[in-house]
Amino acid sequence: MSSTATSLAAGERLEVLFDEIAELCGQRNAIDGRLVQIVAELEREELAGLTGVRSLSALVAWKTGVAPRNAETVVAVARRLEEFPRCTEALREGRLSLDQVGVIAERAAEGSDAHYAELASVATVSQLRTAVKMAPRPDPETRPESEPEVTTTSTGE
Repeated sequence: MSSTATSLAAGERLEVLFDEIAELCGQRNAIDGRLVQIVAELEREELAGLTGVRSLSALVAWKTGVAPRNAETVVAVARRLEEFPRCTEALREGRLSLDQVGVIAERAAEGSDAHYAELASVATVSQLRTAVKMAPRPDPETRPESEPEVTTTSTGE
């Protein structure tokens, strides 16, 4: 077999393997998305306390066999499920990974779901970490200008 034929065969095999990796990762992401939904339900219905574990993260680590840090990521995403519907939908559909959505859930500001869902579709986890760090954060000390100050007076009545 010539070296050109060998290169073509190796290239085709590589493509087949990459396709399989993509398929498996999509399935894994979808499974992680369902896991996040279950964890959110456990918390919402206060079922985790029935187990005697000290935290929801500890419960996730125990029942799934993942590292404590990965369990924290699952819990972070579960706790912000409603704030990031596009990101978590992409996770359930297999288009984003738990690590990508985890960075967003752990650090992104409220109201940034659409932005990060779009960015995460083309960004690595490292790039997302950088983007979230660089995003302007609201100043907790300043009040919105549209909110009028309320004053009360005592009339002595």
